Amino acid sequence: MGLFGRRRKPSGRTVTIATWNLKQAVAPRARLDDLWSWLATEVDPAVAVLTEAKVPKTGIPTGWDSALWRADGIGPRSRWGTVVGARGVELGAVPTVTVDGRAHDLDQSWPGVVTVADVVADGARWATIIGLYAITRTEPGGESCGHGRLSLPRLLDDLEPLFASDRGDRIILAGDLNMLPVHVPTMKLDRFGLTDLIEHTRSDRDPLEGCSGCTDAAECGHLWTHKNGNQPGARRQQLDYIFATEALVDDLVGVRGGIQSFPDAWDISDHAPVIAEFRI
Repeated sequence: MGLFGRRRKPSGRTVTIATWNLKQAVAPRARLDDLWSWLATEVDPAVAVLTEAKVPKTGIPTGWDSALWRADGIGPRSRWGTVVGARGVELGAVPTVTVDGRAHDLDQSWPGVVTVADVVADGARWATIIGLYAITRTEPGGESCGHGRLSLPRLLDDLEPLFASDRGDRIILAGDLNMLPVHVPTMKLDRFGLTDLIEHTRSDRDPLEGCSGCTDAAECGHLWTHKNGNQPGARRQQLDYIFATEALVDDLVGVRGGIQSFPDAWDISDHAPVIAEFRI
């Protein structure tokens, strides 16, 4: 019986999914070994979606069981991309899916910024995870625009077959969208049955004072995940997100992250991680 045919039974365990931008696209860059070590010790996820990321030239760091990534990154002079790493669970690469007899490439518009993997626990698929970086370009090979509002809709269109496939009921999408909450295309994400887990758990946190792109300051529960410069008045921004389909939302234990949970994150990146914990 394959990964999709086996019926999962509750194990009493939990699994943590994290997303973090490693800031390997622009200088100054921290040492990769230090970043991966900090991730393992301070964040301690079972699965990590790492954006603007690299795997050390020596290979997957000690303590990590597996990782999936595009070795040549997003282009000839940009070896960084989106990496999905795992500890204690297995990863199975999902570069394509077949719907109605037709194969669909899931990393099509901007190769290297999307990595899709099945998360396998106890011999069965627990979920499929999409690691995504909404690249700040107008189009493939185009000019920089400083945000992900143009690339994300196109990347989501590439992923539509995944949601139409037999994996569509248990999907997590995590990564750096390069946009503030007010700009997130909620209608498109809703169409895929995805819930914003930070928004879903906002009542668990105090409002983020001075939150950028927040439409309701009194009810704000956003996480400060991006350091927008070194000036005292630098804006407090959430650019990193985790979404999940309904079946996984039902198993959600909690969400934490940002500089609120990782006050030393700014020492090694201009982003702070986000973590979602699920019953498995």
